[in-house]
This record gives sequence, C-alpha cells and structure tokens, in this order.
Amino acid sequence: MDQSDTTSAQITAHELLYDLVPKLKSTEELVYDVLTVRMQTTSDPEVHRLLKGFKTEFELEGTMIRMNLKNLLRRYADVLEAVKSGRAGRDEHPLMLDEYEAAAVARVRQLYRKAQQLTG
Repeated sequence: MDQSDTTSAQITAHELLYDLVPKLKSTEELVYDVLTVRMQTTSDPEVHRLLKGFKTEFELEGTMIRMNLKNLLRRYADVLEAVKSGRAGRDEHPLMLDEYEAAAVARVRQLYRKAQQLTG
C-alpha cells in the first residue's frame, strides 16, 4: 500500500466530528430542501417523477453513508468521546477506515462539493 492509500484510509477524530459529520448534515438538508421545493413548484409530471427518483436515490445513498459512519463512530467511541470532552489533548488521533467507511467518507466529501456548487 502506498502513502496515498494509507492517507485515504484514515481520518482524524477531530476531522470526523467537526468537519465530515457537519458536512453530511448540511448536504442532506440542502439537497432535501432543494428537491422538496422543486417538487412542490413543478407542474410538469415528468420533472416531478425525475425529482422523486433522484430524491429516493439520494436517500438510499445517505442511508448507506450513515450506516458506515455509524459503524466508524461505534468502533472509535472512546477516542471520539475523549476528543469531544477535551481529554484527548491536541493529538491528531488518526482513525483507520475499512473500505466501506473510506468509501462513505469520500462520498460525503464529493456530495458536499457538489452541493456547494448548487449554492455557489
């Protein structure tokens, strides 16, 4: 495994708690709000059907992401609690990700960038 593989297979406890999880929440809220408004305001049944399909796909992907992040949060609960409470000091606390968790982290980042393009 080269350095880029190692880097992509970990995240710091701080980054997970204070960057990634908030990005996921804001992305889900933004996409849900945009889709809801578009679905409510369109009079075109085909557009409504497409938006409903996209919303379903997004919800399914969100479920998979949350399931994998929940597993990560559970595996590192002690470390994350120490970081949240301030007991962990300033150490980075790298968390090793399995392949599914790594994919979920990458997907959150990708979705966040796309959501920012919608608002920018």
